[in-house]
Amino acid sequence: MDQAVVDGLRCVRCGEIGPLRYDTWGCAACRELGVPSALLANLDLAGVAGAALWSTWQGRRPSVWSHAELLPVRAEDAVTLGEGGTPLLALPESVAGPNVLVKDERRNPTGSFKDRFFSVATSWAAASGADAVAVASSGNAGVSAAAYAAAAGLDCHMIVTAGVGRTWLGQAELHGARILRARDADERWRILRERADEWAVLSNASPVPVSSLWVGIEGYKTLAHEIVRDLGAAPAAVLVPVSRGDAFAGMWAGFQELHQLGVVSGLPRMVAAERHPSLTRALAAGAELPPAVPDEDSPATSIKSPRATVMTLRAIRESGGTAVLCGDEQLVAARRRLARAGLAAEVSSAAGLVALDELRARGEIGPDEQVVQLLTAHAANQPETLPEP
Repeated sequence: MDQAVVDGLRCVRCGEIGPLRYDTWGCAACRELGVPSALLANLDLAGVAGAALWSTWQGRRPSVWSHAELLPVRAEDAVTLGEGGTPLLALPESVAGPNVLVKDERRNPTGSFKDRFFSVATSWAAASGADAVAVASSGNAGVSAAAYAAAAGLDCHMIVTAGVGRTWLGQAELHGARILRARDADERWRILRERADEWAVLSNASPVPVSSLWVGIEGYKTLAHEIVRDLGAAPAAVLVPVSRGDAFAGMWAGFQELHQLGVVSGLPRMVAAERHPSLTRALAAGAELPPAVPDEDSPATSIKSPRATVMTLRAIRESGGTAVLCGDEQLVAARRRLARAGLAAEVSSAAGLVALDELRARGEIGPDEQVVQLLTAHAANQPETLPEP
């Protein structure tokens, strides 16, 4: 099968398509208007036969790279540790009610969904001749970046602020990452911008968050591919723990492309489960730019960004979805329910179940609708939140 061509980058807000770039600054025109917006891949699918491509994929062992034809890096250039191909598991009705499945991303090599991003992004960096990659991270992204950089033989720089869990730092250092400590988020992003000529910067570098590098976001499309492969169709809704929403946007792009290719006849509603009410306030106000909200301390460290992105807000609106605010007590209780079903997850990973409870109570998701909850990371990645023995 032929590789689909990325014929430019499309602004998620204004729709303008421009040339390929490899920074995370977003659309210049929208930034000028005060609405910093992500640039994502625009694929030319005109020459792709959807039925033939799907048949080819069905004959392969599921993984991120079994979908290489719709990725921006060739399979022969893949830096892989065996990511993807994770199971779709039915939750007991006693835990979540009827028709609920979890996409279990704990099974990835570093224990989180970030491996889909960093396999593709690091493959691009290595194939492009980069010597080093760099990320701003508070946890799972840094560990994943370090692991894939090590596999590719690249240096990895992880820019952190105070409060990053020792387990995450220790794993990143074990893989050889160089840890740089910044005073705050603004300095963290400034360092990335200033060193962009030396490093392949893979994460957001904008003071108003935009997105991580579009190349890696393409890796998250494979979540949608695998869900459709297992179900034979798109589910009614997909519930995703969200901070800035790279995986959220990537999944939505994946479902849209399968719909464009005729593989699925319908699209899911995308539900963002957030710890801080940036998206929920933007939706309530009809705003284009999610507001910054007070940053409260929380054990849900992977989704505690106090400001969401235009990219995620647009995906919610395009899909007819919504955002749900999750409190710490709800998250801890939902994690306990998941654990009683055998799924030990990071606190943030339980956000999809909290959102489901809320939407079922509102009557916005019916008992006959099939939904998929993204379980993003393993509890072992966040041991400080586990019960005392």
